[in-house]
Amino acid sequence: MRSLAVIAAGAILLTGCGALPPSLVAQVPTTGPIQQGAQVNLDPKDQFIRVIARGPRDGMSPTQVVQGFLDASASFDDDHAVAREYLTEVANTRWLPSLQVSVYDGAAVVTSSGNSVTLTANQAGRIDEIGRYVVSAPGQELRGDFLLVRDGAQWRIDRLPQGLMLSASDVDRAYRSLAAYFFNPSFSALVPDARMIPVLGPGQGTTLVRYLLDGPSDWLAPAVRTGFPDGVGLNIEAVPIEAGVAQVDLKSAALLADDATRKAMSQQLVWTLGQLPDVTSVEITAGGQPLVVPGVTSPQPVDAWPAVDPDALPAKSSGYVARSQSVVRLAADTDRPVPGAAGSGEVAFTRFSVDLLSSAVAGIDAEGTLWRGAIAVDAPLVALKRGEALSAPVFDADGNIWVVNALTGLTRVDRIGRPATVAVTGLPTESVLLAAVPSRDGTRCALIVQRGVRTALYVGVITRTTASAPMAITDPIRVETRLTEAISVSWSGANSLMVLGSDGAESLQVFDLGLARGSVTGLGAPEAPVMVAAAPGLPTLVGAADGWIYEYVGATWRKRTSGTSPVYPN
Repeated sequence: MRSLAVIAAGAILLTGCGALPPSLVAQVPTTGPIQQGAQVNLDPKDQFIRVIARGPRDGMSPTQVVQGFLDASASFDDDHAVAREYLTEVANTRWLPSLQVSVYDGAAVVTSSGNSVTLTANQAGRIDEIGRYVVSAPGQELRGDFLLVRDGAQWRIDRLPQGLMLSASDVDRAYRSLAAYFFNPSFSALVPDARMIPVLGPGQGTTLVRYLLDGPSDWLAPAVRTGFPDGVGLNIEAVPIEAGVAQVDLKSAALLADDATRKAMSQQLVWTLGQLPDVTSVEITAGGQPLVVPGVTSPQPVDAWPAVDPDALPAKSSGYVARSQSVVRLAADTDRPVPGAAGSGEVAFTRFSVDLLSSAVAGIDAEGTLWRGAIAVDAPLVALKRGEALSAPVFDADGNIWVVNALTGLTRVDRIGRPATVAVTGLPTESVLLAAVPSRDGTRCALIVQRGVRTALYVGVITRTTASAPMAITDPIRVETRLTEAISVSWSGANSLMVLGSDGAESLQVFDLGLARGSVTGLGAPEAPVMVAAAPGLPTLVGAADGWIYEYVGATWRKRTSGTSPVYPN
């Protein structure tokens, strides 16, 4: 049991205080009119529980000292001042809590042998020096060795692991997951680079802008771009927030930027700082002078740049369903077959996809033929590849079709049927790629990989050295450790996935997976689910073996329409 006293913000709990004087006891009125007070809006994400750490006490054993240190480490007040009371003077000068954070699940086991104490736990992940949360491999053990010495009559820690060792619940209390925003290669959409930011310590706005100006994480860097020219940093190493206005003063070199670059820098800054609940606008200066950006006022409101919304979909985007006779567009009033051959029943698709603009459809029939056609009146379907063992087709951000060939691997098929291999490097040995789903911004790709009898979910970055060079997927990483099977995946947001899979011996269900921290939330599923489809702001769809499409509304699954496979534009 961790010996932490916590006080929720805005609430004081008085226990064991005895009776209060009558003058201090609040009286509840029993008569008179009911008066409506001011509404208090508390977003659970913005509430903060402060850890009240306890310092060392006389007579503590080595094990109790280490446990007390670990408990106190969850308090970030004054650079972990209370936790430092458990250290010797030498250890205090050497300990760097900000170097990284090791995160463990469940309860840690603390054992001792003489003046040596060891912590062991199931490692869930780590937060590196730039705030990026890295998920640990399943089953990885966290171990920390501590050496204690006598300091007078008391034990103190003289040697300890660098960084912090925190439980997952400690991290939930002490950090917020926020993002620095960078651009996809075409500068058409922003891409979140998630970072864990301590609630206490330097201002969150200052920390976020520093991360933004330092550039993307090494993992994401090959896939994204930034609008900030070299040499443009903070002129004043702080981003104060006054009356809702975040004030960013860049170095005077920013004044040399052209209009397009000023616009890109503004978009990144406004979206990055706009995540903070106390920011309503951003004022950008350079060397103390206003940075003029055409088409926008100063300060720039947080909703000034909707065109680069990471979760934006084209207007009137909706779901689509394959039936035995046609591809059908789902609508609030009546579901209708799409125009063209795809909607007329000329080909029965077992799996299909719709491009991001809802202008084209690609599908595979029972014979393994890959078809493509426009969603337009009288538009034909054209056979691009025949008789191959292909996975479900998925459009990429450029309107090309991605399929996995069981013999040749991942293939990208252009509009006229020309195939190009997409190399996937870094997967585990003796593994087989089953499916690849590129993100709508064109920077990352969700991968379902089989190794032995298990399937697992990875996410890699999409790289390309030049516009004409072949694409590749590099550095695939595990993004969660809970799922033991994954059979279908879809991007539900810029940094989230919906996964159809299982947890241990449980039956298949849909999981909401947040990529920022590898958080997994089970949503259940209808009976015998087969595939999942998701998109930002739209109900998650599941195709089931009973021939019905179900949608997730109000925390329940309900029948939506008949069909074999659902999709959203990608």
